[in-house]
Amino acid sequence: MNLDELKWSNASFADEQISKETLVGLLGVNKHKVLKRIKTQLIIESIAWSAFLAVYYDFFDGHLRSGIWNGLLVVAICLLLIHNLLGYQVTNNPINGINILESLSNYLLKLRRYAYLSISARILAILILFGYFLSAMDVFEIRHYWSFAFLLLLVSTQAYLLWQIWSKRIKIINLKYKELVNNS
Repeated sequence: MNLDELKWSNASFADEQISKETLVGLLGVNKHKVLKRIKTQLIIESIAWSAFLAVYYDFFDGHLRSGIWNGLLVVAICLLLIHNLLGYQVTNNPINGINILESLSNYLLKLRRYAYLSISARILAILILFGYFLSAMDVFEIRHYWSFAFLLLLVSTQAYLLWQIWSKRIKIINLKYKELVNNS
């Protein structure tokens, strides 16, 4: 039985409980092609960032920078990898409750937390990456300050746009949740 058959069937679910396994099977969770693309992206980005970590010390003069910047760069890359992994986990496991309303409520809470983590991790990682590459400069000229101001403007714009994207996603799920609560 697919989701449409479940939706339009005459069976009354008020007295019966649908198990989590049955619901996961009906929704095709963990087998969706979008999840496969997310997993592929996760693997490719993880390999790329790991390769970057393996070569940054030689290719980007890590030996010329302080240990603090080298450590912060590793932290930034780890933040990006953790961000990707948590994103896959949030997307991969939307059903987490004894019924649909509880699952949707839990998913909404996880999505809000992940949105804050996503935005914070990306911004912090970008700032650390730029800080790492600027740390080798001995003297700041006026053009460097302008570049830094442009970077702050760019990061602020990215934070705003990311928040708009996440708030739109959360709003859609919140509307569906309220719709389900009002119909039950």
